[in-house]
Amino acid sequence: MARRKELVKCLLACAALLAVAVPLRAVEKRTARQARAKKESVTLSQMRRRVLEARPLALYYSIGDLRGLTSLAAHASRMTVIAPQCYWVESDGVIEGEVPPELLAIARRKGLPVMPLVFNRGFKRETVTALLHSPEAQRRAIHYMAYHAAKENLAGYQLDLENIDPADQSLFTDFVKAAAARMHQDGRLLSVALVPKFSDQFPRLDLPDHPTFGEWAAAYDYRALGELADFVTLMTYDHFNRSTAAGPIAGYEWVKKALDYAEARIPPEKLLLGIPLYGREWSEHGESTSSRSLNAQEVRELRINWETKPQWDDRWRSPWFQYQRGRVTRTVWFENSRSWTEKLNLVRDEHLRGFAAWRLGFEGPSFWSLEAIRPGRPAKRAVRRAAAPSGEKGSVPKKESPKEGAPANSR
Repeated sequence: MARRKELVKCLLACAALLAVAVPLRAVEKRTARQARAKKESVTLSQMRRRVLEARPLALYYSIGDLRGLTSLAAHASRMTVIAPQCYWVESDGVIEGEVPPELLAIARRKGLPVMPLVFNRGFKRETVTALLHSPEAQRRAIHYMAYHAAKENLAGYQLDLENIDPADQSLFTDFVKAAAARMHQDGRLLSVALVPKFSDQFPRLDLPDHPTFGEWAAAYDYRALGELADFVTLMTYDHFNRSTAAGPIAGYEWVKKALDYAEARIPPEKLLLGIPLYGREWSEHGESTSSRSLNAQEVRELRINWETKPQWDDRWRSPWFQYQRGRVTRTVWFENSRSWTEKLNLVRDEHLRGFAAWRLGFEGPSFWSLEAIRPGRPAKRAVRRAAAPSGEKGSVPKKESPKEGAPANSR
């Protein structure tokens, strides 16, 4: 009987201890979760502040290739944000892809904010048309964006939807508005990549010497998008491209005209000027013309191997050279310290927010010695900041999880 009483006492004592321990354990877990959430929130807040207060804001695009990763690891301290081209949206709103793990690891190690591109693969118009005409697909796309952003602790995104039907201009603007609202609700940023425009009328048949994007750019309502986005990239490159005769990648006069149009509709403190880091070689044989993009090392090797001396075009403020290979005439236009400085001076003179360079790994060593790309002091007054984080974590979309894959290079 005495033993039974002792056993009962022991059981009661254990029950009392459990009654205290279980709630304490729950409190400890809840406190740990709150601490983790607070740590993530502070990190996000720091990233957002770094992007918004940077002058100039130096954004660099990447596709996660070896050259780009090597450059990122070496020069991350010179950058404000890295924007990998890695997520693409399908017609039903599902967003595929992932941030390259190696790029994400470098960015985290260097404390560099990551703002991936979300684009329509192959810039297929039918993909964007289907997306913009389906409210459900748009909601799904925005949910995917929020999910991936929370999962990878991203600073936000840049939307790079191109070749949009001009008739869908208002639908695209509404989609950007909804995406920006969700990103800002979560304390993240939203940017938009804009194809250069020179007029509200298209095509400009009266400007034969100024190839324009015509219909390709018609769906962008600059004024509305400038109000909705935290900042925009004016993609002032591919002036002459694979579909045209040989010419500058970003001729100064052409860039200035595109910038004049944009500044009349978007505050300069929200504008990033697109800076090309690549060159292009056109091969002409009779009436046939083809072209390929070149990195700085390839341009240098061609100059040395064919013993050519670069020329300078005063109108376009760009370097070029030409050589003959058999019956094929090859013309190379590229960028160098002088042409980069000409365009980067526009960032300073026009009081723009900064620049966006396409793409990391194509540049040569001379680019990193430019005074114009050196990080400046934070601005005394930043433009409107995104809303503070709500603390809401992303949930896994009900649609199937994104499949593995890598986007095709857009340029």
